[in-house]
Amino acid sequence: MTAKNGAATIADEPPFLEGEEWANALTHGIAALGSIAMAVYLIQAAMPKSVGLAIACMAYMAAVFGTFFCSSLSHIIRRQPLLNQLRAWDQAMIYTMISGTYTPIAYAYASDVTRTPLLWAIWIAAAAGFLQKVALKHRVNSSGTISYLLLGWLPAIPLAPYVPTALVMAMITGGVMYTIGVAFLINDKKRKYLHACWHLAVICAAACHYFGILWYVVQGS
Repeated sequence: MTAKNGAATIADEPPFLEGEEWANALTHGIAALGSIAMAVYLIQAAMPKSVGLAIACMAYMAAVFGTFFCSSLSHIIRRQPLLNQLRAWDQAMIYTMISGTYTPIAYAYASDVTRTPLLWAIWIAAAAGFLQKVALKHRVNSSGTISYLLLGWLPAIPLAPYVPTALVMAMITGGVMYTIGVAFLINDKKRKYLHACWHLAVICAAACHYFGILWYVVQGS
């Protein structure tokens, strides 16, 4: 669509916006609100274990909240150029959510030799992806989607031998949900509400990871 009479509108968007955008905003808006309560519970549970674990959980839940909040906001605000900026932040925050999810797991279970290098590696990768989206305005496409998947799966390789089987299964289940969701994401211009389906897949994946971390990292440590 193009601007008429000075009104800012969205270019290169599909015709199905109003109801779909509200679905997109509500799914992750509700998730953002829910993540606040879940963050408080997780951090309070982690604090008696160690301050370091609590800080790792803070980083994790800050990334989760930030991802859902930016995503929801990017579907509410419709004016340019703010919309493009919010969409860039929406896509960039996914990198922080992935790295944030691994942070308490790596802190609790990585070996002494690999813990610090692994944490540095996943956050440097997240920072690179974040800057690529925010500074270089790189939109979601095949290479961007691949980078999400690589960051989501590669850190599992050095961690897998050290974590409980139940946690591995929770992480794999969440990873599969994310991967399935990507199929909705890359096709969301073709059918209505596929982007909302991507949001629901992200929420399900995040829930798998949250309870895996709560049960097997915080309560199980």
